[in-house]
Amino acid sequence: MNETKTAAEPPYVKRRVQDQEVWHANKATWNKQRYYASEVATMLAGALIPIVNVWVADDAWTVRVLSAILGSVVLISAGLAKLFKFQENWLQYRAIAESLGREREMYSGKVGDYAVAAENAEALLIERVEGLLASTTSQFIATHRAPSSEARSSEPVGR
Repeated sequence: MNETKTAAEPPYVKRRVQDQEVWHANKATWNKQRYYASEVATMLAGALIPIVNVWVADDAWTVRVLSAILGSVVLISAGLAKLFKFQENWLQYRAIAESLGREREMYSGKVGDYAVAAENAEALLIERVEGLLASTTSQFIATHRAPSSEARSSEPVGR
């Protein structure tokens, strides 16, 4: 962002909008990295199990142990990804970061509803940003409270 734009923006934009945009973007990146790491670990360990099982070795015990370790890596990696919901978090954090950036740019450019609001543009920005943040918090809580789709699909229909 250039200095001219920064000087013209109210303190709310720097204090709240930019800070939240950066925070959400960083959290999105962190969760994306964990999601990809868990997926790669799951795939590699899973792919190595049949290779280890057909591996001609003098010691069958070693083959069994390696196969068991790789199976554990698959289970732990997939379980952690599901438990911590890295993919869901990544997508939610990225969406809010992009929405905050969009609102900031629309406000700075005085386009859309911000052009119409003119004198009340800052109030409109605050209302929209705080609404986005509140909505995201509610969505995050709902995502982490909701049972997994597998658990819901295995429940009896009458429940």
